[in-house]
Amino acid sequence: MENSANRFLERLVRGVVGLAGLGVLLGLGIVDLQLGLARPSVILLAVIAATVTWRLTGRALGAWALALGSVVLLATMSPSVTVHEALPFGLTVAAVTLLVIGLAAWRAEAVRAALAVPLLLAGMVLQPLQLSTARITPVVSLALALAGVIACATGMWARMLQTGRRRQAIAEQLAQRTSIASDLHDYVAHHVTGIVVLAQAAQSVAAKQPQAVLPALERIEAAGDEAMTAIRRMVALLHEPGSQVRMTPMGTITDIASLADHFTSGDDVKVRLRIDGDFDDVPIDVQSAVHRVVMEALTNVRRHAEGVRALEILVGREARPDAVTVEVSNDGIGRVGHSSGGGYGLAGLRERAVALGGSFTAGPRTPEGWTVRARIPAGGPR
Repeated sequence: MENSANRFLERLVRGVVGLAGLGVLLGLGIVDLQLGLARPSVILLAVIAATVTWRLTGRALGAWALALGSVVLLATMSPSVTVHEALPFGLTVAAVTLLVIGLAAWRAEAVRAALAVPLLLAGMVLQPLQLSTARITPVVSLALALAGVIACATGMWARMLQTGRRRQAIAEQLAQRTSIASDLHDYVAHHVTGIVVLAQAAQSVAAKQPQAVLPALERIEAAGDEAMTAIRRMVALLHEPGSQVRMTPMGTITDIASLADHFTSGDDVKVRLRIDGDFDDVPIDVQSAVHRVVMEALTNVRRHAEGVRALEILVGREARPDAVTVEVSNDGIGRVGHSSGGGYGLAGLRERAVALGGSFTAGPRTPEGWTVRARIPAGGPR
């Protein structure tokens, strides 16, 4: 809906600018007729050339500008008087030539624009010298040369501005896709780790407690479905060409309760969850970061902790300064803080927290265990 409105507005602006330019050319044509500088047929051809130039882009515009430049320069340098009479110097022709120079420098294919602009500039500057011997003629040619340089510089500035915006858009897309890839790694790793733990638990109790296998299989199926949903959603975003749609964060503070309910790292692990405060006005990116801290901490417990008996998840909101705090602690033994390279895991969480104006720490606690702690301003980065 927004893209359609933007396209309509762009077309409206282009239409208004085109009509205004056409009005200016017609006004210059009237002046040419009054001063006897050009015939009606030449003015009509100039208006047609301007209309065609305005609608073209890329290679077509470059070829068109190159053809016009060649014709103007050949007609100017020709010794035939009849050719000069067919293409006399006038304000309308000069204005159209400046328009073609500017648009070619802006929107034409680079190589053809580099060839066409000098031809157009030379034809426009030399034409007054060829058609008149008055003393004012060099002044007119100098003024046209200055105007041509300004038109060319304006077009090149517009081209660089457009190129810069295009590069910025590409960089934003790459950053977005990198973020999606990181999310894909973290979410799928979380679910797959849970599946592995559940499968191992089912194997260990299959002989002694067969009735416990079916619930474990049901939880494995649910975790697999969630992982496949995350994969499909993120891969679809990665495959969208030129997509500017930002992926909605998959987790909020409310969803942390679901993470705690589905956590599995042993039959005797006691999970304690406490969420204090009102988080309705907290931005979604802050809530997603808090959710990711809990999810990564639980994934690391599954992977690296041994002998975990108690797990505590605390989420709260500080009043002064306004910030959301999250802490995940366990009493296990092992390298719980280990994370793979590549910018994921705890390193990725630290980068996200810092980007939001907060802090992140992870390390062993006394006498044993591991604690992951983050503090993020409730309003995001300032």
